[in-house]
Amino acid sequence: MNKSKDYVLEKYSRQIMIGQIGVKGQNKIINSSISIIGCGGLGTSAAQYLSMSGVGNLTLIDNDKIELSNLNRQTLFNENDIGEFKCKVLANRIKDINSSIKINYYKNKITTKNIKKYVGKCSIVLDCTDNFKSRIIINKFCYNEKKILISAAIQNFDLQAFILSSWSKHDNPCYKCIFPNLKNNQSMSCDEMGIIAPVAGLGGIIQANLAINFILKFKVNFKELILLDCQNFSLKKIRILKNINCKECN
Repeated sequence: MNKSKDYVLEKYSRQIMIGQIGVKGQNKIINSSISIIGCGGLGTSAAQYLSMSGVGNLTLIDNDKIELSNLNRQTLFNENDIGEFKCKVLANRIKDINSSIKINYYKNKITTKNIKKYVGKCSIVLDCTDNFKSRIIINKFCYNEKKILISAAIQNFDLQAFILSSWSKHDNPCYKCIFPNLKNNQSMSCDEMGIIAPVAGLGGIIQANLAINFILKFKVNFKELILLDCQNFSLKKIRILKNINCKECN
């Protein structure tokens, strides 16, 4: 759905008035294309704020259905949605926020066989999954296909996030460089570890903000792990290095 110039200027006026963004920067956001893999606590929050920022193309991928226990942290879902596919409900809610957005959704689990079909046209991938098998698949795909990877993980009061471009520079790390001993059968689900609701929202917001910063060509650090302890409100940034023995990106 095409909108008039006046509509765009009014809707995104609070972003456009920022000197580092302006009309040119807002157009970059509108013309961007992002995939979100996982529509849980991280994915719903990230999708909400990316659509509110004006991202023009969004792809949502998740094979899970909404459960009652999801509603304490997965924004845009309500009790009437229980039993429905997360990606379908989220896509409809996002269209209510941004009627001009082009949005696709896929009710399937990401695999090595389908990831290129679903994600291939997007330049930025947000990994909002909760298992290492999916994360390993996404990491390898982003390296091979030269996609920007923005990842986050949450547990209890803690979150971690980073943006990776392992293919663009010889010493940029990939996900496996940071976590070399991951196994496919390991899980990082909130069902197993627990999570306080606002932390999930913050994780998705940080991912969305990292994406916007990259789109606008602000300085981003591809060698930095962001750690936020939301119980004590302490923030750490840890330098991460490429593993010369990594089998994924060497």
